Amino acid sequence: MRVVVKDLWKVYRGGVAALRGVSFELSSDRLIILAGPNGAGKTTLIRIIDGELSPSRGFVTVDGLSPDEAKARGFFGVMPQEAELHEYLSVREYLYYLALIKGLSRSEARAEVSRLIEDFMLEEYSSTRIEKLSGGYKKRVLLAQAFIGSPPLLILDEPTVGLDPEMRARLWGVVMRYVRGYGAMAILVTHYLDEVKRFADRVLLLHRGRLVFNGSPSALLSRLGYRYRVRLRLGSGRLIDGLPVDRYTVTGDGVEVFVASDDELVALMRFVDAHRDLVAEFSIERPSLEESYMKLLAEEGRDRGDT
Repeated sequence: MRVVVKDLWKVYRGGVAALRGVSFELSSDRLIILAGPNGAGKTTLIRIIDGELSPSRGFVTVDGLSPDEAKARGFFGVMPQEAELHEYLSVREYLYYLALIKGLSRSEARAEVSRLIEDFMLEEYSSTRIEKLSGGYKKRVLLAQAFIGSPPLLILDEPTVGLDPEMRARLWGVVMRYVRGYGAMAILVTHYLDEVKRFADRVLLLHRGRLVFNGSPSALLSRLGYRYRVRLRLGSGRLIDGLPVDRYTVTGDGVEVFVASDDELVALMRFVDAHRDLVAEFSIERPSLEESYMKLLAEEGRDRGDT
């Protein structure tokens, strides 16, 4: 699967530009995080990729095909933020009819629906009319429908909003098992970057319609300028002057240390060990992807004169 986005613009009536010259290429990536603040252009971008919207300028190709051609070949499995469900049908009926519409035979459709009902923990409500479901279970049905027919490109828009922690954890297992098993690609629109950072191959960040970052999660983390955050509580203020690091902040007897490298971390740990009688507390944390994301957006805002 190869997705090419070239100089993509989308200008709505009244001159409002949702996308401004967005370009990137996806090929060997399996899971791509698409993130950005509200109004950044994320939903507009995926609606152009799946052929729901036409760009004002630029183009998208999916394995060399236009989005409309790719859609006709069943390339897309899409979960929108919101969609009209046929609420008078049961969960099983709804998924079964969608499977038939996608071209599966009746026996294939029955097997596919049974698999999806199990994957998304819908067994208890498989015979329940959709109108009777809670919002979280309706979200599960929306998720399940994206996987019908084993499409090579999944586009999931805020899939975990409204889901309980158990289902959110299960979702990532289902998505990763699917993309690895079928060699598929998944574009995931989410604000929960750290929830999926260990699975993601690439992060795309949009800000005010522009692509401001395109790279690996580790490359985004490196924008912070440190690899570890160490918190110390010191029994003696005299120790602060001896810390073998350059960046730290002090609040009372607490010290937050920003460690740039593994070597610096080793030096700090040796320091702590040598003064363990005077160090009351010690903890090491990895910085979060959200921190890097917020730092990058703040830098973008300063560069463009935001207040």
